[in-house]
Amino acid sequence: MYFSYVRGKRVIFYADAINYFLGIEWEGEQCQFASSLLKGVNYEDVELTLCMSGGHFQRNRSRAPIHLTRPYLTPLAKYWMTFSHANIQPCSHVSDITVPKAILLYCILRGLNIDTGQVIADEIQSCARDSTNKAPLGHPSLITYLCEAASIDVSRPPLERPRKELHAAYFTHYCAVDEPGHPKPPPQQPRAHRRAPPPTQEPVHEVAPFQMRDMYYSLLDARMNVVYRGEQALLRTLTSAFPKRRFMSQDEFIAYVAWPADPAQEGDRAEAVEASAMDANDDDSDEE
Repeated sequence: MYFSYVRGKRVIFYADAINYFLGIEWEGEQCQFASSLLKGVNYEDVELTLCMSGGHFQRNRSRAPIHLTRPYLTPLAKYWMTFSHANIQPCSHVSDITVPKAILLYCILRGLNIDTGQVIADEIQSCARDSTNKAPLGHPSLITYLCEAASIDVSRPPLERPRKELHAAYFTHYCAVDEPGHPKPPPQQPRAHRRAPPPTQEPVHEVAPFQMRDMYYSLLDARMNVVYRGEQALLRTLTSAFPKRRFMSQDEFIAYVAWPADPAQEGDRAEAVEASAMDANDDDSDEE
């Protein structure tokens, strides 16, 4: 039987009161978990029960077991570890479990008798004695019930808020088989990746500057021709779509937008005009 003082009043907490709160009927039979802590257990059997293939206790220099790391545990052991940390043996450090907590999981999975009320009472007493423990106090609902039974006003703060609910999504996320940190297979030699040879490129022939200039002017002339033909097509479309409206005819458009001809063609045209003018002058002279 344990007791403590809360707001100047004595609060008694013992196994029978806690079992009554939890609705557990304990007939006073032997607690096999407590017996295992006193007499010891076969740690190889604990490893076979809790761990996956290859999982084992971390040991000190004298080969005494220290703890089991979480990734070594089977999914079923992870489920019970989560439940135990939330309801039986509260613990904020969940990356591994110490030997006593591992033995508790071992007894649960083996179906051995466990006096849950006594286990929780021992946990509360241990937490109350440890003045350096900065972890939040576990079993808030149970402690509130015990304080209320001792006629303590539990409506005044500070009060512990309940933790998050342990539902299916929680177990799926934190206790899945493919949880991060799962024991990895032995490292394999990296494969030698052969890179494909780069595609052969055709040799680039340098272009003379004057050829580049001619190509540029040719491209520019082709683009301007396209624009000019587009404007002519647009004018024909408007004329046919709105026959009652007065639009510029094609001849008027050509006369208004005089498309620059090739310089050679302009020279030939000028020579032709000059020749025709000379012929006209000769004709006039003959008539005189």
